[in-house]
Amino acid sequence: MCWQRLPRYYWTRRAQAILSTLDQEKYDPVPIQRLLDEGILVTFSGHGSPPAKFKGKGEIPYVRVADIVNWEMYKNPTSGLPRHVYLKKKGKGGVDLQAADILFVRRGSYRIGTVAMVSPFDREVLLTKEFVVMRVVNSDNKYNINPYYLIYLLSHRFTQSQLPQKILIETTLPNIGDRWKELVLPVHKNAIESEKITTRIKDAFDSKWRAQTAIQELRTEYGGITT
Repeated sequence: MCWQRLPRYYWTRRAQAILSTLDQEKYDPVPIQRLLDEGILVTFSGHGSPPAKFKGKGEIPYVRVADIVNWEMYKNPTSGLPRHVYLKKKGKGGVDLQAADILFVRRGSYRIGTVAMVSPFDREVLLTKEFVVMRVVNSDNKYNINPYYLIYLLSHRFTQSQLPQKILIETTLPNIGDRWKELVLPVHKNAIESEKITTRIKDAFDSKWRAQTAIQELRTEYGGITT
């Protein structure tokens, strides 16, 4: 597929302007739907909202759209849930998060399109329904797609510029529905470039997670530490 063959509905004026600045000899246009069709990516829905009366009465984080900042999720201790509420709401069919899953905001004011990566410390959290969970299940693919490269592609200004064309107002709440599958990712044709980006982003996350491990060890060793 080349850029010119993509349907016109893919592009906002801003996306067209950014497209004109991209070196189309260096990038391939890859819709997310293609990654799903080729078995590279699978997705899950967020779990849903728990009863308000249980918020702040447990240790399981409840993560909302506003808690996604700087590619990570903020776990507000004032909204923690009891384990039995988490297990009941998640149910048998709810997604069990894995490290390096990507959270994508699909509904909720100006935050649509915001993304975060699940850390090894985030696997037991309850997610609101506003999230799509993306998981790369085949990293050995012709696009060099892996979780670290994917979060870069989803955050790319070209990908983000397509969002206004996809968002509709559902009653009073902006919603992209399933149209996030139409988003086109600017995948590098040069595998060396995509691998370089992957390495730099992975190193950044690994450094952050090592720091979190060190802080957790301090809590365990000394106790009574609020962070």
